[in-house]
Amino acid sequence: MSAKITHRLLVFALFFLAHWFFGNLYEEIVLAPNQLSNSYQALQNWQEYFTITNQIYYYVPFTQFAVIALIVLFLKSTHQPEKDLLKKASIHGILAIVLTVLIVTQLNVKLFFGDLDKYRQQIHTLSVIWLIGNAIRLYLVGSSLYYTLKVWTIRQPQPASHEHA
Repeated sequence: MSAKITHRLLVFALFFLAHWFFGNLYEEIVLAPNQLSNSYQALQNWQEYFTITNQIYYYVPFTQFAVIALIVLFLKSTHQPEKDLLKKASIHGILAIVLTVLIVTQLNVKLFFGDLDKYRQQIHTLSVIWLIGNAIRLYLVGSSLYYTLKVWTIRQPQPASHEHA
């Protein structure tokens, strides 16, 4: 793989991992805690508010493509320190995707898109589980981003050192 393609894949992965991380961080700090107070009403308001757009448009498909880019970079890398970091970044990214699938299929479908009356007695508990799951996802995505940034720093040209006699 050419250096130019490698560079572009790395930039793509960095951008969309940061995109994913900060999107989930915003949800964890700003949006989701609101569903812990009067959970049923809060989520009912949420469902009424999001009628045209939703979070899927923010996260899909580019966050998953970022992890695929990491896997490709890992598979094509020949420089061992980079390869080790890309392996860690890829593993954390894959785990974040797996956890996201669980969060979306087991929690988001009920809390944000489902029949709230059907889950009324579980909404608060599901909301707490969502916050915990998202915190774990933040760790995984953040770790993937961290290892990818380390690869970026390895690839940056080092300034020439000037020794004085």
